Amino acid sequence: MRRSEKRTGPSLSRISKSAAAVLGLALLLVPASVLQATVVVYLPLERQCSDAQIIVLALAEDQVSSWDDSKRNIYTDTRFSVEKALKGSAAGTVTVRQLGGRVGDLAESVPGTPSFTVGSQYVLFLETRPDGKYRVVGFSQGCYPVVKGPDGKSRIMPQMASSSNLHIVGGEKESTVGVLSLEEFLARVRGHLGKNAE
Repeated sequence: MRRSEKRTGPSLSRISKSAAAVLGLALLLVPASVLQATVVVYLPLERQCSDAQIIVLALAEDQVSSWDDSKRNIYTDTRFSVEKALKGSAAGTVTVRQLGGRVGDLAESVPGTPSFTVGSQYVLFLETRPDGKYRVVGFSQGCYPVVKGPDGKSRIMPQMASSSNLHIVGGEKESTVGVLSLEEFLARVRGHLGKNAE
């Protein structure tokens, strides 16, 4: 008399070991830079224009880092004097608040956050925070430092292109904007704003 054998799938322990092996292999294949990066959804310029509540050409005047009320996080406030508002009403100054900074000997940093240099000029795509201050749209994506070229002309340099700690999902790491003259870039922004208004 033959015994019938009941065939079953792999045991739970074998499945767990297999899953662990696959996960381990996947983690090995992911670049270490991505594991330590801030992951954000890619925002093309047109989307930055529509998402931002205000868009300004502004000069970084001063910067202060301090603890929040709970003494758990450090925030940095950068005050900008507005030179030109392309969207929204932003006369005078705006303050951009971001997580991270240095207080005394303690420093906190968030990969992918924009960095500002006092005395430098930027085109900023900003949205309002609950505290009334502003944050940059899409981390570094909505921050465009203005630099002087060898010919003395002002150009924008997308900050996300130089950020090694910002992993863009759904788009290219390099900005599709590229290096444009400041006037060309502002004209492109106005063009997108005109389309959004229609």
